[in-house]
Amino acid sequence: MKIKREVKLAITALLAVIILIWGINFLKGSSLFESRNVFYGLYDRVDGLKVSSGVVYRGYQVGQVLSISFTGERFDKVLVEFSVKKGLELARNTSAYIQSADLMGSKIINLIPGNAQQLAVNGDTLRTQLEQGLMEQVSNQMLPLKQKAEHLFSSLDSVLSIVQGLFNEDTKQNLANSFRSIDRTLHHLEGASGNLDTLIEGEAGRISQILEHINSITANLEQNNGEISRTLSNFAAISDSIRQANLKQTLLVLQNALSEVDSILIKMNEGRGTLGAFVNNDEFYYNLNQVSENLNRLLVEFRYNPKKFINLSLIDFSSGKKDNMGYGIVIYESENRLSPDAEIYKQNPNLKEVRYKGKYLYIWNTYKKLKSAQRQLDNVMKRYNNAYIVKIDFI
Repeated sequence: MKIKREVKLAITALLAVIILIWGINFLKGSSLFESRNVFYGLYDRVDGLKVSSGVVYRGYQVGQVLSISFTGERFDKVLVEFSVKKGLELARNTSAYIQSADLMGSKIINLIPGNAQQLAVNGDTLRTQLEQGLMEQVSNQMLPLKQKAEHLFSSLDSVLSIVQGLFNEDTKQNLANSFRSIDRTLHHLEGASGNLDTLIEGEAGRISQILEHINSITANLEQNNGEISRTLSNFAAISDSIRQANLKQTLLVLQNALSEVDSILIKMNEGRGTLGAFVNNDEFYYNLNQVSENLNRLLVEFRYNPKKFINLSLIDFSSGKKDNMGYGIVIYESENRLSPDAEIYKQNPNLKEVRYKGKYLYIWNTYKKLKSAQRQLDNVMKRYNNAYIVKIDFI
C-alpha cells in the first residue's frame, strides 16, 4: 500500500510545526512536557519587564513570565502572570520582586522566600516589590548633596548680607575718620620726635656730666672690690657657722630620738613588755578582744535590764526573822493598783500583790533559795522582759 504524496506533505508539515513550537519554547527556557504552577503579581508598573522574562529563585531560573496585562477600574494596575516549576514549594508570603538582571536594564522576577508555614498553591497572587529605577537611585544619592548645596548657598547669602552691611555709608565714613586719626597720630609722633631731638641737643652737657658721675661710681666700686668681697665672705662665713651649729644640734636630737625608737621596736619584736606581748602574742590579743566583747555585752544587758542585776529587798532585817526570808520573781510593777479583772491576773491566777515604797509589785512565784529563783527567771523573762528577783518575807 502506497502513501499518497499529500499525506506525506501533511505529516511533514505537522512535524515541522511541532518542532518549531518545541524550539521556540526551548529557546524561551520552557519545556512542553514539564508541569508548572502559575502565580500572579499585581504591580503599579513593571519598568520594562517583558513576556518570557526569567523568574529566578535564589539565583536559579525556575520559570518565566507568561503574560502582562492591565487591570483595575482605570487600568492603573499591571497584572503579571508567571510560571514556576511544580516541584518548588513557596511560602504564602513569598514576594515577587522585579529587579534588574544586568547593566543593560533587562528585568527579571526574583522570588524572595517568606517564613509562613502555609505554602502557596497554583493560581495564588503573591506579594510584589519593585526595584527603584536608576533615576530614583540617583535622586536619592543626590538629595543629600542638594540639601548641603542649598545650606551652603544660604550661608553665603548671609555672609554677603553681613559684608554689604559692613560697607554701608556709615562704615565707609567711620573708616575714613579712622585713617584721618591715624594720620594725625603719625604727625604728632613726628613732632614729638623733633622735640626729643631738640631736648637732647639742649641737655647734652648735663647728660655728659651724669655719665661721668656714673663712670666715677663704677671706678670706685672697682677699686674697693677687694674689701667688698671680704665683707661678703665674712657674712657667708657667719651664716655657714650658724647653719652648721643648728644643723649639728638638730641631727644630734634626731639621732637620739631614732635610737629610742629603735630600742622600743627591738623590745617589741622580742616580745618584751605589754606592747611586745600585744604585738607578738596572738592569744593575748584574742583574750583581750574577748574580754572587751563580754564587757560590752554586759553593759548593754545592764542598760536594758538593770533590774536583773539589782535585787530589791522587801524584808525588814531589824526584825530578825531570817527563817521566813524567800525570793520572788516580779513580772509587773505599778504606782496604781491593778483591777482584779486585769489581763495579767487572767494569765497568772496565782499572782501575788505586794506594796513596797509606794508601788505595787506583782510576784509571779516565790522560792526559798535564790538559785531556784534565778533558774526560773530565764523562763519567765521569755514572756516578761522586765522581770526581776526580790527578797520577800513569807509572813
